[in-house]
Amino acid sequence: MLVASVLVAVLLVVGGGALVWKLVTDQQAAVAAQEAADRAAVKEEAAQRAADAKAAAAKEAEASERKLRADSVPGIEDSIRAMAEKHIADGLIDGPVLSIDCSPVNGGSTDDLTEQTTVFECFVANVDNGDGTLSGYSYNSTMNWDTGSYTYGIGAP
Repeated sequence: MLVASVLVAVLLVVGGGALVWKLVTDQQAAVAAQEAADRAAVKEEAAQRAADAKAAAAKEAEASERKLRADSVPGIEDSIRAMAEKHIADGLIDGPVLSIDCSPVNGGSTDDLTEQTTVFECFVANVDNGDGTLSGYSYNSTMNWDTGSYTYGIGAP
């Protein structure tokens, strides 16, 4: 009986030790898994912040390019005005220049950043018809957005 009692006691100690070892090992594995998950979450958050910052920078660059394009139209109109005034001085057209309005043609737009060029039709008004309408001459301009330069001339585009 003593042997049986000792044997039971030994089995309990060994079994209990194995159980403690198993619990400790499982706990260590759970901690390691949580730490790995936390590191992965931190990396994912950093990647998302970087992607968000990149998207915001791209959106800001596009807005800046659209503003630059819109701000270029008055420069085109000033060049058309100078040309029209020279044409008046040379007797090519009648004056005076009352107003100038340049607008993109054929579906063109200063907002479409995929367009490398935009063609503008410019109306140079020289007569107020008194009924809310104006008469005048057609001019044109083509803006190359890649180079920032434009050409212009008299007549429809």
